[in-house]
Amino acid sequence: MANEIVTKQTTPMQKFNAQIRGANAQDYLTSVLGEKKEAFVTSLVSVVGNDSNLQKCNPMSVIYAAMKSVPLGLPIEQNLGYAAVIPYGENASFQIMRNGWLELLMRTGQVKFVANEIVHKGELVKKNKFTGEYIFDEEKKESDEVIGYMAYIKLTNGFEKTVYWTIEECRAHALRYSQTYKKGYGVWKDNFDAMALKTVLKHLIVKYCPKSQEFQNLQMAIAADQAVTDASNTSTYADNQPDDQTQPQNETEAAKEKAEAVKAKVEAMKARRSAPKKEESKVEADPQTGEIFNEGK
Repeated sequence: MANEIVTKQTTPMQKFNAQIRGANAQDYLTSVLGEKKEAFVTSLVSVVGNDSNLQKCNPMSVIYAAMKSVPLGLPIEQNLGYAAVIPYGENASFQIMRNGWLELLMRTGQVKFVANEIVHKGELVKKNKFTGEYIFDEEKKESDEVIGYMAYIKLTNGFEKTVYWTIEECRAHALRYSQTYKKGYGVWKDNFDAMALKTVLKHLIVKYCPKSQEFQNLQMAIAADQAVTDASNTSTYADNQPDDQTQPQNETEAAKEKAEAVKAKVEAMKARRSAPKKEESKVEADPQTGEIFNEGK
């Protein structure tokens, strides 16, 4: 009787296990993690085993993305809410979640108080656009309708700042920067409130927190967050733009309008200073602020 040849198909999870247990990956992980290697591998295998979409990603991309959590000291089990490895096509993305940002803030030793909450209809009592002051009161809540999201921080040196985005601003941000949300799936679609809270908190950190030594880990986190890492350990930012990653669309449009107004002002100055018998004046100005750098005679 002829021998029957049975071909066993390798599952995505088996491929991932083979990759992370392979000699090359083990040597790399040992060189970077040392004694922490086994704990990292056990955690990552569990995370991948519970996510069928992550299993479809390139195994080395998943490993490199997860490695971004190590210098930050954040666990990658998504249910803990600190950080997560998210599938993005065939590659993986490292994302810091709300609890992760709160944890990194508190580790600085410079934060006296921080709040990051959903705002319901009636809870926003007062807003002063000139001072940036907001007053919220949960006892004024009129319904469960969500109207926005807030983040507040007070440092030990007395500095304090509140950021508030309406729900419309958060949706505009998601549509502008999240490719998956535009297509109707992904973390923004599955848990909009959590992503909106994280985004407003991150905006507060990026724009208003000091850049001092105590906040060094936060700067590292800002660079790592939402990076999509391929199998060669090259990172891109498919779901955001590093130079403008947390700016609501309405604020961006306002900045453009301001720049246009300044440009028009400069052109008007050129026209006024032009004279038939004199060489045309040359005016150089900052298009964002209107500050004159060089004014022709």
